[in-house]
Amino acid sequence: MSQTRRHLEHHPGTDPAPFEAVVNSVTDEGVILSESWCYPRGGGQPGDTGVFLSEGEEISFGEVSASSHILHPVSDGDLQIGQTVDCVIDVERRNSLASMHSAAHIVSATANERWGAITVGNQLGETESRMDLKFENRDEFDVKVLQDDANHWVGKDAEIIIHEWGRKEIMTDDRVRNRRFVERIINRIGGSDPRLRMVEIEGIDLCPCAGTHLSSTSSIGNISIGRVQNKGKGTFRIYFEI
Repeated sequence: MSQTRRHLEHHPGTDPAPFEAVVNSVTDEGVILSESWCYPRGGGQPGDTGVFLSEGEEISFGEVSASSHILHPVSDGDLQIGQTVDCVIDVERRNSLASMHSAAHIVSATANERWGAITVGNQLGETESRMDLKFENRDEFDVKVLQDDANHWVGKDAEIIIHEWGRKEIMTDDRVRNRRFVERIINRIGGSDPRLRMVEIEGIDLCPCAGTHLSSTSSIGNISIGRVQNKGKGTFRIYFEI
């Protein structure tokens, strides 16, 4: 069964428009469409939710996930194979998570720039997100400094640019962060010249990312770092809101 995953062809971004598709499969787990512009759960970012509209009926779908196909979970309704539907993505949720994802890149990059901290885990949410930062010397960490550094970049209205690059472009650009990790990703993909989506926040960050992002940092709003938890082995878990 073929399915076109539009989020892999184009950066999903913000303000997703409704799209039309044909129902290819209906299972207990959910609906598979002929194509989908939905962003599936992955990389610490929750997936899209929304509704299907067809023949006067509105059917909600839950958080989208992906394995061999993008799956749109539904708990009610009577969709049939071959039926055409309009898929309306929850715009507010998508935009909130895109803002959080761009904010997370800034927090991660500024912690790396200031203390050489490495991001070893994250989970985004619509209202609060968390990030695990590993330090060589954890005693140097100052939560106020990190918050001020992050909001400095928000205030600069730095452009957020999406690139589709091959191995040579990635590995010869000195701005790429966590180069060893990036090289492992490229090698895992394989092929003669694997392409990666690279997210650049002008002046502070350049790294691979398939998630959703804003077009500039000023749209993020103020980043507020709240709770900080000791996770041991040089690692703090920080929680932040925007």
